[in-house]
Amino acid sequence: MGATAFSLLPKMSFAKHFSEAKQNEELIRLAVIGKGRMGTTNLKASLTTKMSQLTAVCDVYEKRLQETIDEYGKEILISRNYRDIIHSDKVDAVIIATPDHLHQKIALEAMKAGKHIYCEKPIIYRIAEGKELIRAQKENKVIFQTGSQGVSAWGTELARLITESGLIGPVNLIEGEFTIAPNDLKSFVTPKDANESTIAWDRFLENAPKRPFDAQRFFQWRGWQDYSSGLAGDLFVHVIASVHYIMQAQGPERVYSTGGLNYYRDGTRDLPEVMLSYLDYPNMGNKGAFTLALRANLVDGISKKWSSTDFTMIGTKGTMRVEWNTITLKTRTRIPNELFKGLMSLGVGEPKKTVVQNQHIYEFSKVKGLGSAHVNHHKNFLQAIKNGEKLRADIDFGIKSATAALLCNESYLQKSAIKWNSKQI
Repeated sequence: MGATAFSLLPKMSFAKHFSEAKQNEELIRLAVIGKGRMGTTNLKASLTTKMSQLTAVCDVYEKRLQETIDEYGKEILISRNYRDIIHSDKVDAVIIATPDHLHQKIALEAMKAGKHIYCEKPIIYRIAEGKELIRAQKENKVIFQTGSQGVSAWGTELARLITESGLIGPVNLIEGEFTIAPNDLKSFVTPKDANESTIAWDRFLENAPKRPFDAQRFFQWRGWQDYSSGLAGDLFVHVIASVHYIMQAQGPERVYSTGGLNYYRDGTRDLPEVMLSYLDYPNMGNKGAFTLALRANLVDGISKKWSSTDFTMIGTKGTMRVEWNTITLKTRTRIPNELFKGLMSLGVGEPKKTVVQNQHIYEFSKVKGLGSAHVNHHKNFLQAIKNGEKLRADIDFGIKSATAALLCNESYLQKSAIKWNSKQI
């Protein structure tokens, strides 16, 4: 369905904004493929940088295309077929925010069409997809940013500096946990307007196994292995990426996972609802050999844990709770003030200091005006396109963090530990 398929008038305020932006050749012309929750979040973050303008949107759900016109105006190119978008001469860069099974396929075609790529994590759905993706990026010389926004968080950068300073000593364990938001446990209810006329089912499937139309699979694709890399690819990969950035790690040597599917046995998913994974990393740069312990539980509606933005690092001298906007450092002994001076390059102010039961606690908070992780990550992507700024999560980084997550799945399926050499990538 092309732009002529819808005829409702746009909201005048946004139409005016778009017309003005269209005349500004300094702005990067942006397309979104997959305008669900993350596609919309990424779009808003990109536009907030004031370095891009929206020129095209692809989604297989008619409602999302209509919402695009309502908000951004009829000038936007819309389509249910992503190929219309990537071959448009009105597009410089593409945000890919589709289900996992389409990431590599669309990215390959878009790069061959000369488009810069911002791809949601995990950028690969199968480990074997990585090499072809890297080859295409090198051949077409386009910018490729992985959508692991946590690596652009203020707290992640500070955690890296603290780790490198040796304040917590060699790291031996990093822990993260995910649960659903506090709520009653229940299966997803599909929208009433979801049917074969409003959803382009074949476009959603593409290279996935052919199946009759199923709206539940479309909206809850993260629960199905035909389209998703499960809890590891959806959740664990966030912490894995941040840990790789902080520790400058290349990948685990050994991975073991366990878990199961015991509650949602009503045909609404075939991927585990509970997963525990343990990833053993070698010592690099004398920062410590460590185990990354990750847990996810979709049938825990009480705990409210979300380690994408909150995980703990344990070293021989102290511990560090890493959040996007705060860092809490605990040590057995007082840290002299001069040891904090090296952190000032990040704009870190004086930490709040307390002593509790012989623990010295230092709380760092992000200063105002530094921007959000999402916005900063998109700004980094756009500046890389405009002036060659170094990416914080390039294609090599994205494949290594995705591979670590996919190994968690492989271990779960094989019911055994998997050894890995990151040089294989």
